[in-house]
Amino acid sequence: MSKENRQHPRSKVNWPVTIKTPQETISAQMRDVSLDGAFIYCDRPMTPKDTFFLSIHIHSSIVSLSSMAESIWSTHVGMGVKFHLDEPDQGKLLSKFISDA
Repeated sequence: MSKENRQHPRSKVNWPVTIKTPQETISAQMRDVSLDGAFIYCDRPMTPKDTFFLSIHIHSSIVSLSSMAESIWSTHVGMGVKFHLDEPDQGKLLSKFISDA
């Protein structure tokens, strides 16, 4: 078994997300998350290197976090994404949500 080379450990979650591109809006589920990225389960994953607007709906959609993201890899059931968090407060908020998960 190979060792993972992740900088930040992943936490299992089941958060609804919305993926927005110029062409469409897709509802999906985030299944695991770290400060750098996540696995998103969806029936229409983006192609690797595609960028899109991602909204993460946490705690029954009371709170959401939105940022740009990039598809790093994809399969028929979902994709691995990297976050492009532009504001320091976004990283702090995501860190809090992960620690509460």
